[in-house]
Amino acid sequence: MSQKHHFSESQYRPRNPTNHGAQTMFIDGRLLKPDTTLRTDICIVGTGMGAISVANSLVGAGRSVLFIETGPIRASRRDRPALHIENVGRPFGISTSRGLEVGGGTAFWHGVCAPLDEQDFLERPWIPHSGWPIGRSDLAPWYAVALDFLCGASQDGPGGTDGPGSSALQGTDVFDAKTYRFRSPPFRGKETLRRWCDQGLVRCVYHSTALQLLQEHGRSHTLVVGSGGHRFTVKADRFVIAAGALETPRLLLNSLRKPDVPLPATPWWLGRNLIDHPAGYLSQVTFHRPFAGKPGVEGESAPEVQAFPGFMLRGEVQRTRQLPNHAVFVRKGISRRPVPNKAVMSFLGVRGPRDVALSHLKSLVRHPYIIWRIAHQKLPLSARSRYGDLFFMTEQLPNPHSQVSLSAKSRDEFGFPIARVNWRLSDQDIAMFAEYHELLMSSLRGHDEVRGLRSDPLARWEDTVASAAHHLGTARMGSSARDGVVDRNLKVFGFDNVWISDGSVFPTAGSVNPSLTICALGHRLGAHLNRMRA
Repeated sequence: MSQKHHFSESQYRPRNPTNHGAQTMFIDGRLLKPDTTLRTDICIVGTGMGAISVANSLVGAGRSVLFIETGPIRASRRDRPALHIENVGRPFGISTSRGLEVGGGTAFWHGVCAPLDEQDFLERPWIPHSGWPIGRSDLAPWYAVALDFLCGASQDGPGGTDGPGSSALQGTDVFDAKTYRFRSPPFRGKETLRRWCDQGLVRCVYHSTALQLLQEHGRSHTLVVGSGGHRFTVKADRFVIAAGALETPRLLLNSLRKPDVPLPATPWWLGRNLIDHPAGYLSQVTFHRPFAGKPGVEGESAPEVQAFPGFMLRGEVQRTRQLPNHAVFVRKGISRRPVPNKAVMSFLGVRGPRDVALSHLKSLVRHPYIIWRIAHQKLPLSARSRYGDLFFMTEQLPNPHSQVSLSAKSRDEFGFPIARVNWRLSDQDIAMFAEYHELLMSSLRGHDEVRGLRSDPLARWEDTVASAAHHLGTARMGSSARDGVVDRNLKVFGFDNVWISDGSVFPTAGSVNPSLTICALGHRLGAHLNRMRA
């Protein structure tokens, strides 16, 4: 029998955290001896937005925290992915929409900080399975904490607009004006995690895939991890899963499938309700006045603040028309031609030359729009244009048939089933978007600032609509195990010491980038775990 190797927190912590020559707390799991056992108070699976956010409170309280990350310190699209999935549903852009590296999805996050709207938390009779067990007011103070953590300043400060008006577009009879602010450069979780490790505050083991949680009578005591062809284990008092809406259910399903061992009942919703923000360009507006030029800047040392003007359907109109909370944003166009949706979305996640494939080079040659868009975002251009391309960020309906399950035929190198992803858009999703699009076009025809419209056929949307890389919903929050996987404090039903901190806990998606909400929920969970400290 192989000998087990046990490592305590003190064995990894540098004697002088400020000594840069001290041993790093970044650990390559492939270099650990087989059957090593690591011990910690709190083990966090993943290093993305939810993981870093929950850890921020824990680190501040001096807790012993160990991260497990499946990817390398930095990944490239050309590298072999650390995890594979079996995709049997709608094309989901997996290779461009998962952050399998230290920092997770924050490695290519665009920095959009927007809270969910009030109605997103409510039960809406026309939206099946809608309603959160917490309200907007419960999350309001944590949104403030998250905004400060990600941006270091109030979102309501001055900022430039990328639209024709001085304060974005004016609303219409059925639409309210909506401004979507973002900051550049955006928050990068990798930088925060590296700083914590350098200071000896946490440990992070990368190139290491969480395989299975072992438990007795509803309490987990060990995480089995695979790395470099061998396994090691992590023993902890509490576990936080922050692996994302594709891998979080995979880990829990593999943990609940062990035969002949009493296990908590598997929540019916686990893996179900895989939702996203179906997104893409459709149609165009021509304005009387050209778009504004350069983006605004908040002070010399503050991040650059930019904004997209747009529209959201008024709450009372959503209720009377029984439509989801879709949103549309207006991006400066280059010509009357439609935006090449598929080509543009393929650039999602490209961060440098190593991520560029031959297909991207072909797209640059075929579509001058992409070159113009990249130059406009990266350079301080003041080009003027009257064209406004409409970018839709839509709310997908909750759908139990859109799900992540375990593959019946494919296993990883350690013998565990990989995730089987079946992302579906329903006929109702398409029909409701069609009604929303027609309502928007009719409303804009009478807008004071609009000179003309190009209304594209719905078939173009159905053919090119894509994932916005916002994987949500597969471990939804509920008031009980009947309608969710985690409770209002994100603890997994049936487990005493396992919580989830990522986008999988969203019952419904809303229509805004989920990063700020994930960050707020993570900080809220961190404070909750600190209050529970034994």
